[in-house]
Amino acid sequence: MVQHQLIHEWVAGAAAEDPDAVAVTAGSTELTYGALHAEATALAAVLRARGVTVGSRVVVAVPRSTDFVVAALAVLKAGGAYVPIDPEYPVQRQQLILADSGAALIVTAGTAGPGGYPEVDMRTVLEAGGASAGAGEPEPDIRPGDLAYIVYTSGSTGTPKGVCVTHAAVTDLIGSDPRLAVARGEVVAHLAPTAFDAATFEIWSALARGATVAALGKDEISVAELGRTLRAVRPDWLFLTTGLFHLLVDHDVDMFGSVGTVLTGGDVLSPQHVRAAAGLVKRGLYAAYGPTETTVFATLHRVDPARPYERVPIGRVLDNKTLSILDEELREVAPGEVGEICLGGNGLARCYHNRAALTADRFVPDPKPPVPGGRLYRTGDLGRLLPDGEVEFIGRTDRQVKVRGFRVELGEIEAALSAHEAIGAVAVLAVGDDENSKRLVAYVSPAGRSVLSTAALRRWVGGALPDYLAPSHYVLLETLPLDPNGKVDRKALPRPWSTRADFDLPEPVPPRTETERLVTQVMADVLGLDEVGTEDDFYALGGDSLRSVRMLEHLRALGITISSRDFLRRPTVQGLTGLVDELQPVGGRA
Repeated sequence: MVQHQLIHEWVAGAAAEDPDAVAVTAGSTELTYGALHAEATALAAVLRARGVTVGSRVVVAVPRSTDFVVAALAVLKAGGAYVPIDPEYPVQRQQLILADSGAALIVTAGTAGPGGYPEVDMRTVLEAGGASAGAGEPEPDIRPGDLAYIVYTSGSTGTPKGVCVTHAAVTDLIGSDPRLAVARGEVVAHLAPTAFDAATFEIWSALARGATVAALGKDEISVAELGRTLRAVRPDWLFLTTGLFHLLVDHDVDMFGSVGTVLTGGDVLSPQHVRAAAGLVKRGLYAAYGPTETTVFATLHRVDPARPYERVPIGRVLDNKTLSILDEELREVAPGEVGEICLGGNGLARCYHNRAALTADRFVPDPKPPVPGGRLYRTGDLGRLLPDGEVEFIGRTDRQVKVRGFRVELGEIEAALSAHEAIGAVAVLAVGDDENSKRLVAYVSPAGRSVLSTAALRRWVGGALPDYLAPSHYVLLETLPLDPNGKVDRKALPRPWSTRADFDLPEPVPPRTETERLVTQVMADVLGLDEVGTEDDFYALGGDSLRSVRMLEHLRALGITISSRDFLRRPTVQGLTGLVDELQPVGGRA
């Protein structure tokens, strides 16, 4: 049975069968299966010499690259569980995860990790031929139930919670359901951040079967750049978060003709968008659903481009898993009635790391287990069973939301802001009519006579939380409205923005040239504001990564081409138009 094997044994088997096949690519860099196996073995020996054994946690602070794949595989071969951290996370966030995970080591690739923790620079190890450093260490006795990785997700108490996933859960994902069967020689795009669980499917489903992981570079965030990359790489498999999928359909739906199978999920899918793309994808478009706690995917629905969807279902449960729609007493509700989606069978995470009470609350005994002692994961998602046996997602039971494809606990952001000594009260909402327009808004009132500024709050949050948890907008109030029970009345909070005047910014600087006028208007349209000043920072006005892509596409449609890298460096009208005037003078454009 596939669920009783180890991840790295699958990879070793693929390497033995064809060591010259390409295992991982990243831009112009290629790594064959033979080289991957050799480098991971060398690094694993060093890790074992440094004390890594079965059950050890090892942080991998390496960006999406061939190096990340080598490092993660090495940790598994050494017997440990890798804990991916985005090196661009704030240091405070990195240190929090390091402390909570109890990591024995940090693996980096020539870039310094958070100070004060033991570190292994994998590049130095490999360039020095590091295998001999740990050659005398015995091979660890690793079992399928041992941990493979811990991924940290947003936590309602302000502390990220680590989801502990075993080898058996991963090998079941990659080996049990034919809908996810990657074939030898195929290419799987690796676009997800390494610290998010979609990377599990992108990496291990490919390497377990002799396929190629195509790690797409960090700079490939604009529609034009991603479209060029997909047309060049022509991946057989591609996962996209809902928001990014919608954006790509809006601006370059033809790129899906270069992809074999597309999986998309993370929020409610637009029927119009899935119909537009489904007929272009070569082998099929799937709506995917699955919390991190159930190992990436739990259900799939193959989109029928001819079907007149009102809602796109999340589909049928994967092989070896179970799905039940239950009431608060864990009793099945009648078909068509709304209840909580509860998942069981294979693939459930072992627990939340060091969170026994939370584990007991969310992972409960299965009243009808397929095997004795089975558990259910209570997702907190609401759904209902459709007449055809598929499941429809309805919403959430708590304050967890999805913003731009990321799972966000609003309480975590509130906790980070509450730690600021000048803040007396805070409430955070996700505001927007749909997944594409949803933004995080923080409402804050001062403590005593303290004076607050949005600039100071942005700096505070930027040092404590990753970008995807940072509010796009801050509303400063003397006091927050309360309900009769003395709790913040979130329904009474004012609308966060309608004009530029709603932001705590200096007077806008008007455009002086035709190029500035054009770029200013595009920025205002994308942000949904009445005006924008030429010195205004796009992100200070509520911009985010998806809106930055929309802005680049609007400009490109007007004949102005700006790279995503330049936009990140110059997110003001003046900065952008300076670049435009250098490269594309107004008189030179049609």
